Amino acid sequence: MITYITGGTNIAVTNGNPPGPYISNYNNKGMVGMVRYNNNQLEVYDGTDWLILDSSPVNIELTGSANAAIAWAMSKMAEEAELQRMTDNHPAVKTAYENMKRAAEQLKATIILSKDEQTTS
Repeated sequence: MITYITGGTNIAVTNGNPPGPYISNYNNKGMVGMVRYNNNQLEVYDGTDWLILDSSPVNIELTGSANAAIAWAMSKMAEEAELQRMTDNHPAVKTAYENMKRAAEQLKATIILSKDEQTTS
């Protein structure tokens, strides 16, 4: 039985109810933690009251930003696969793509040099 699930970075856990059950030891009373089946429900005694054990489902899902990032990555993967197919079948596309990659590398180098110049000025 799953009693507690927490989320983390990019993981959202929702079920609308607080996590449970947590049974404390209320002065070592003998019945604390005793479980019973009553009126078609599982209950546990916390030393004062019988608490119904929650049986609602837990939903685990990615956060909206994680879903957006995955969708973006999948779109980029499809674009790259199509670009690779085009470069394999069309020499002009291959040449243009190689020129674009060289230009991108030059841009990165220029950005790095510009940052270095700013820090030394």
